[in-house]
Amino acid sequence: MKPALTLMLGLLAILPARAHFVATPFPKIVQPGLPMRGLVSSDPHAFVVYKVIVPEATSRLTVLTSGGAGDVDLFVRKGAHPSYNGNDADFRSRYPGTRQQIRIPNPEPGVWYVGLQADGGYAGLQLNVQTTRIKGAIPQPTFTPPPGIYPGNVPCVVKAKTKGAVIRYTTDGEDPTSGSPAVPTSVPITSDTTVKARAYTSTGQEGPVGEAIYQIRPAGDVIDLENTRSISHLASLKGGRHIFRVTVGAGERLSVHTEGGVGKSMISVLHGEVPPAGKPVKGEPTVRSATRVVIPETTAGDYYIALDATAAFSGKTLMAAVAGDGPDLMPWADALRPYVSTEEFSELSCEVQEGLIGAGERRLLRYNTEVRNIGAQDIVMPDPEGNPFFEYHECHGHYHFKGFAASRLLDLEGNELRSGRKVSFCLLDNIRWDKGAVTRKRFNCAAQGIQAGWGDVYDSGLPGQWIEIGDLPAGDYQLELIVNPDGILPEFNYENNVVRIPVTIPEE
Repeated sequence: MKPALTLMLGLLAILPARAHFVATPFPKIVQPGLPMRGLVSSDPHAFVVYKVIVPEATSRLTVLTSGGAGDVDLFVRKGAHPSYNGNDADFRSRYPGTRQQIRIPNPEPGVWYVGLQADGGYAGLQLNVQTTRIKGAIPQPTFTPPPGIYPGNVPCVVKAKTKGAVIRYTTDGEDPTSGSPAVPTSVPITSDTTVKARAYTSTGQEGPVGEAIYQIRPAGDVIDLENTRSISHLASLKGGRHIFRVTVGAGERLSVHTEGGVGKSMISVLHGEVPPAGKPVKGEPTVRSATRVVIPETTAGDYYIALDATAAFSGKTLMAAVAGDGPDLMPWADALRPYVSTEEFSELSCEVQEGLIGAGERRLLRYNTEVRNIGAQDIVMPDPEGNPFFEYHECHGHYHFKGFAASRLLDLEGNELRSGRKVSFCLLDNIRWDKGAVTRKRFNCAAQGIQAGWGDVYDSGLPGQWIEIGDLPAGDYQLELIVNPDGILPEFNYENNVVRIPVTIPEE
């Protein structure tokens, strides 16, 4: 949260009250009883949402985190995403450290969401969800290996804890019935497949449906990477390998790293061709490491990256970052997390006084703005006093750079329907997204800028983080965000300053 917010605490009585609605969910499903281990976030303010399906006849839902290092907060909500800081969560756990626990007696069956929020980052964390069944109730089946993205075919083993039960399954997306085929010793997964299964007792009693989603890449398939865009949920059996490719210019800096998950893997990077498998040969140009490879000065062309499974692994994330010789600002699409909010603004509020919006009730599409400096150099702002590109905000008590970001709401054909004002920002070091960047913050609202490998985040609840949508009907749209829209700040690359994401406006 920005320092500006602390200056506004005296105005809380006139700040707008919000009603949140989920706009665009992208959660990962957690299987009850199968812990997710090795969770990592180098983003100190990360907020990750997970999905849990609670079956009928559940007497208690338990969500807990443990192990590792750092500090996290835990939120749980029925049917919709909890928001940042858990303001609309049904249940919360916010003790210091990584050990959090939420117990929910007699939870309503259906979809629940778990929000895991970093408070300074975390590493080696375990997330566990348990559904305690009413005595005699049939538990959900479990799936091995864990769901994920695999480099080749995998055998899926489905098991149930109910003695003597027959497990029936489907791979067509439909829920299994008593007429569905019985699960074989293993289900061969040869393409993208959703496996659903449920157990039936000898008396015909039907259990709840379990679900696992597998994505299969053909062995040897090459995945093209976008600069600083991570690929999550990577998994492999022992001996498998994922292959990636990234295109770079001459004299740039290439950094490749993995984080999170369980199991063992090795990164290999080679210019111009796929790195050879097997043990390294003395003198070969391949660069290898368990978790991080850096090429300090690249040769122009394609670099190939192999992620080899030295043991079976799952839940890993891989990212390649290419830094040119200069600052390079990039909006981070995953951070937008839009939602619709109906709010009442007072004549005395900063938003109205600064001309961001009119007084009265307003229907808004709110969103976060995260801007990363993916370049090799810091972006350093000049002295704002007397500078025409800065404006002093009386309500906030400091200078903002004019028109740092702008937003638009588009239809699916790209036609503009609504636009947000160009928002002025106080640029500072907020999150350290690159593990190789310097660890100490340098810039703040008094001395503005963003270091290489760092980013600045404006929370969706701050003034101006919206597009006023009024009576726009429910439906599917696109949210566009552009940073440095007028090109005032010097950058190495301006082509990555725009992002668009799909967004669904719900019924009121």
